[in-house]
Amino acid sequence: MTNYLALLCDLDGTLADTEPQHCSAWLDLLRETYKLDYDTAWFEQWIGTSDRVVADWLIKTHQLSVTQQEMIDGKQVRFHELVRQAGTSFPGVAEELAEIQRYFPLAIATNSGRSDTDVVVPALGLDRFTDVVVTATDVENLKPAPDIYLLAAERLNVHAGACIAIEDSKPGGEAAKAAGCYLIGLNDSVAMADEIVRDNAKALARARIILGTVYV
Repeated sequence: MTNYLALLCDLDGTLADTEPQHCSAWLDLLRETYKLDYDTAWFEQWIGTSDRVVADWLIKTHQLSVTQQEMIDGKQVRFHELVRQAGTSFPGVAEELAEIQRYFPLAIATNSGRSDTDVVVPALGLDRFTDVVVTATDVENLKPAPDIYLLAAERLNVHAGACIAIEDSKPGGEAAKAAGCYLIGLNDSVAMADEIVRDNAKALARARIILGTVYV
């Protein structure tokens, strides 16, 4: 039986309820700057992927004369403003994280870039629970490659195979499993999950139980 030692959490859609802000930022940018009319259903296919992947697809598909970074910068300005106005974590998440971090190390492992996490993590108060945040900026290969999870485990000084991961997307789930983590999925898109818990706070509570501590 594996002795699990640490928790690795995705950020957007797992700890932070920021997917609506990501969606609005992309759709507003595309409509206002590039005269492209996409909707929420289009954005849903990109959940769990990096802005770099989205921008690359848009530029190639529409043959836009803009660099990847210029497009991302325009999206991030809108996203950061929206997060500061309306960003929030999911109900019960902060309470569960506070209990877990009393006993076990935890890290955030996200496909978002450093410029996004430097806004989201403190805006939502998640910096109270960990200062280990591994982002797309820190690795060469993004999720679904395991690099982000492997580096997060390394920075906690544990083996990835001794970590529990929580994810809400297919690419994230594939990354966590490729790294060797025990995977709790938040929905059926996390196809490789060892178990599915359809509530963010309850998923954290389940991770806490597997790690070995329960409320007294």
